[in-house]
Amino acid sequence: MSDTQTAVPTGRLAVLLVSVLLLGLTLTWSFLSMRAVMEVGGSCADGGPYVSAQPCPGGAGFIGIAVPLMILATFAGSFVAVSISAPNLLVPMWTILFGSLGWNFLEYAITWPGGVDPGWLICGIVFELMALPGLIAILATRGAMWTSGKGAGSKPTDAGLWWGIYLALGTVGAALGAWSFYSWR
Repeated sequence: MSDTQTAVPTGRLAVLLVSVLLLGLTLTWSFLSMRAVMEVGGSCADGGPYVSAQPCPGGAGFIGIAVPLMILATFAGSFVAVSISAPNLLVPMWTILFGSLGWNFLEYAITWPGGVDPGWLICGIVFELMALPGLIAILATRGAMWTSGKGAGSKPTDAGLWWGIYLALGTVGAALGAWSFYSWR
């Protein structure tokens, strides 16, 4: 650590912290809304001129809010994170999103009535393989992940502190996501 401490601009810090909170919230909404749709067979439809054989369950609509908000929060948070030498949010978002959705596919493939569903099993494996490069990047850089725009070699000495903050706020966001999903669906 250097002997001089530089203050992090309050506005940037606020944007980063809100972005992390929103990531926890939106990742949870994505995970849970996917499960709601998978519970009814993996596809559904509501509205429009035709009657669907399978209406969407409560909570399925959260995905329409979660994904755009997740992308905006990730890019805004990553832009700010790099400007203050904190770990970016893109790699963890990618890893958690594809890892958690892959988990859903694998779980439902294995527990599907009538035996293993090969389509969902293949999707689960593909999603986990898509999450793997992000996990490797996090582990290989020991969590620093391109914090100053100079690549992985620019690891700050306080990356562990940032990850602790990210974990705490992401957990709060996930709890808010679960609460709101089950309350509003």
